[in-house]
Amino acid sequence: MRRLGLTLAAIGAAVLAPQAASAQAPQSCDRECLTGLMDQYFTALVAHDSNRLPLSNDVKYTENGQALSLRDGLWQTVKALPSYRLDVADPDNGEVAMLGIVKEGTNDNYISTRLRVENRQITEIENLVVRSTSAGPAGFTRVPQTSALPIFNEVEPEATRSSRSDLQAAANAYFTGIDSEVTGANVPFDPQCQRMENGSWMANSPDPKAGAMQKLGCKEQFDTGFQVIVTNIRARRYPVIDPERGLVYALAFFDHSGAISEYGRPDGTVQPVTGTFTQPFSFMIAEVFKVKDGKLRQIEAVLTTVPYGMPSGW
Repeated sequence: MRRLGLTLAAIGAAVLAPQAASAQAPQSCDRECLTGLMDQYFTALVAHDSNRLPLSNDVKYTENGQALSLRDGLWQTVKALPSYRLDVADPDNGEVAMLGIVKEGTNDNYISTRLRVENRQITEIENLVVRSTSAGPAGFTRVPQTSALPIFNEVEPEATRSSRSDLQAAANAYFTGIDSEVTGANVPFDPQCQRMENGSWMANSPDPKAGAMQKLGCKEQFDTGFQVIVTNIRARRYPVIDPERGLVYALAFFDHSGAISEYGRPDGTVQPVTGTFTQPFSFMIAEVFKVKDGKLRQIEAVLTTVPYGMPSGW
């Protein structure tokens, strides 16, 4: 009887083992799941209550590179859901990111948020917030954004779809073209490429009143040599890549040493460096690249000024 009892116990354990393993198996999070968690995140921010989120026990939270608790910063100041939002989801890597506008206090601030998700729990939350009320300099056309440009949501045909590695290479070529080159020769720009930063057209602007530099295409701007004022692009990261839509969400720091005395202008003349760029500072930047047929077609960024050489916090 004792042997029979041991045999039955062994059979029972064998039957239950696969069930237990199945119960403990990691739960994947597809595109809908990831964007749904981003929805939950902003709903929790508005409620000032992080307990509404499925958080891991060791979740890490930062704002502009500074580690904070889930009771501080945006958790106290956000007043409404984003009035504008561009999402990038990466189910293969378990990450989702957005560029958008959020009401913080009485200001509508540009923001970027990245979430890392493991087993349907949020393990990382990274925010970049542009806390500035400046309308921007003359010649920069601010667009009243309420929805993402349709091109960002276009699904790329499988026949011409770029691989993850090719998408990252295209984005990295853009950074290298600014960091260590003086033309756009090695950057895969589409002739129709446009760039927007903090809601303002910065390249190939459709506004007839835009400044001369903003009217130039992306490659034509690089060919002026203006990018020499950026002395280093460091801490480059590409955490969210979506081959289906040809999107790359990247993070980096643009360092300006303040030691560059002049740069190129659209008419071929040389412009002396003045003002802010004569002193050391860095831009912390979150950038979304749309790649079509292997070319950079649309670029949108959120960026803010930070101390020169500041680490990313990641």
